[in-house]
Amino acid sequence: MILKVRIKKWKKDSILPKFPKNGDAGVDCFINGFKKIIIGGKKEIVGNNDRKLEEIGSNTFSLKPLDRILCPLGFASEIPQGYYAAVVPRSGLALWEGISIVNSPGTIDAGYRNEWGAIVVNLSNKAITLNRGDKICQFIIRKLDDYELETVEELSDSDRGLGGFGSTGKK
Repeated sequence: MILKVRIKKWKKDSILPKFPKNGDAGVDCFINGFKKIIIGGKKEIVGNNDRKLEEIGSNTFSLKPLDRILCPLGFASEIPQGYYAAVVPRSGLALWEGISIVNSPGTIDAGYRNEWGAIVVNLSNKAITLNRGDKICQFIIRKLDDYELETVEELSDSDRGLGGFGSTGKK
């Protein structure tokens, strides 16, 4: 039985996600606009020249080194209960352009019904031009195992013990 994930266009001109090839795990997603978050001072969604992006309708955006931007993806979804989507970078963009997804993988829960977005970061040393309609990321549907949290007074011992981050890499 094939799992059905319902998707809906967010805007009339949105490009819906699609599998690049039959049997691929990742579904390509396309940029449907740009929302820039200003760091420092009051945080608000703005675009070039400090105007709201919704008002300027920009089709391109120059992403400076180490800068990030929210790229709306132009669709919403209804993921079946017991599953979630992981939004992941495209390997070619990461390798050749230094473009990645900040919170990789981004998680889309089954109950989320708003427009999807990818937080894109430029890890290269040059500005990168992003265009509306560019393939920017992929999503993969994953099975969610049921689990619960149990509060205890003690945890069992392990070989690692109380070693912190990076402790297994010591020589």
